[in-house]
Amino acid sequence: MATKLTDLTELATTPATGDFLHIVDVDDTTGGAAGTSKKVTVARLTGNDRTSVVTGGARVQIGTANDNGADCMGWGGSLGFNYYIWSTGIGTNPLPTSGDLGTPGTTQMVSLTLVYVTNCMFIAPSDGIVTASIVQEFDANAEVSSQVMRYMVWKADASLVTALENGTGGSGFTATLVASTKLTVPSSSQVAKPMTITSTNGVSVSAGDILFGSTVYDGTLTSNRYFATNISIYTI
Repeated sequence: MATKLTDLTELATTPATGDFLHIVDVDDTTGGAAGTSKKVTVARLTGNDRTSVVTGGARVQIGTANDNGADCMGWGGSLGFNYYIWSTGIGTNPLPTSGDLGTPGTTQMVSLTLVYVTNCMFIAPSDGIVTASIVQEFDANAEVSSQVMRYMVWKADASLVTALENGTGGSGFTATLVASTKLTVPSSSQVAKPMTITSTNGVSVSAGDILFGSTVYDGTLTSNRYFATNISIYTI
């Protein structure tokens, strides 16, 4: 039985971004000449359907110990998110094949040590599909030309969250991939050719989930190289 709008229970709080409203799409006449009834989220109606998890930048240091796809280099560190601190591997890269972006929602990084990853963590403020956008500059040395760089966003698994909540520390924790993307460094004059890339394979997370990101460098180096990076993680 249909219910009149005036008979419905009033929502007495501010609508959440994921709440639905009724709308008539006049451009879609499938339901009738006057338009078709549809639902729309509050976020999309207000034009605010993108929610920032974190935006920041720093210089990523890749060395011979973590090149060739070996390590996930965490986005963050003890001096903050906007400083020269991205130089520590937070865990072994679980996708050793160059360019492999894994399967968001399934691929896991294992054997994480809490103290290494804590400073990379940020809390998702709302439900949504995870997306990462990266603006990348490249080291001037010619050996980085034509190499692949991968970017991965992870969600802390339950045991890792529990360790954080209880202050127990420890190691052996896991995280699940929720978005990833990659680029290939320009083949020449790479220092003068910054690039931007956005992930398109993200999966949904919930408000309160703990997220962190990492860079994987697939090339082989002879010494430390530095990559100025600006990133944004958000949910849609």
